[in-house]
Amino acid sequence: MAAIPFDAAHQKEQARKQLETALAAYREMLDTFVSNRMRQTVADAEHAHPRQAPVATSPAKNPQ
Repeated sequence: MAAIPFDAAHQKEQARKQLETALAAYREMLDTFVSNRMRQTVADAEHAHPRQAPVATSPAKNPQ
């Protein structure tokens, strides 16, 4: 009967390790995705033309 609790504890430990491994992989993928998005955003911002304020026109002094 001692084999059953040991086996359950072993399976629980294996499941915990698999979960930690999966979470680490997902974290790495998310970090890579965010990093790539940030790099792309910075590159897009560097290539974008700066916005120019519209030229203000003054009303005509001698309207006819």
